[in-house]
Amino acid sequence: MNARSERPQALPGQTLALDTNCGKLYVTVNRDPASGLPVEVFCRFGKAGGCGSAVMDGMTRMISCGLRAGMSPEEVVAHLRGISCHRGPRTCMDALAQAVEAAMEPEEEL
Repeated sequence: MNARSERPQALPGQTLALDTNCGKLYVTVNRDPASGLPVEVFCRFGKAGGCGSAVMDGMTRMISCGLRAGMSPEEVVAHLRGISCHRGPRTCMDALAQAVEAAMEPEEEL
């Protein structure tokens, strides 16, 4: 799947609930069914609206565009891992890195 390919109706993925300095963040990472690689990321705060939600919506759209255009998930993680803010190291950006990294792990057989 790339930036120009048509998105299937459904993609396999997982949603993680992550604690951040700004509260609970729910991050969904969906995979390409053919390659198993992450291709899109969505997130929502446990609370509604606000600037933080808008920033995270924009960030996940750009991450998804990058992944579909061929950016490696490892590169996404490298750019976001360890970003901290005045509230400490558990930032939303670091949580996104954790979620993408978790999506790169092999899926367990049921």
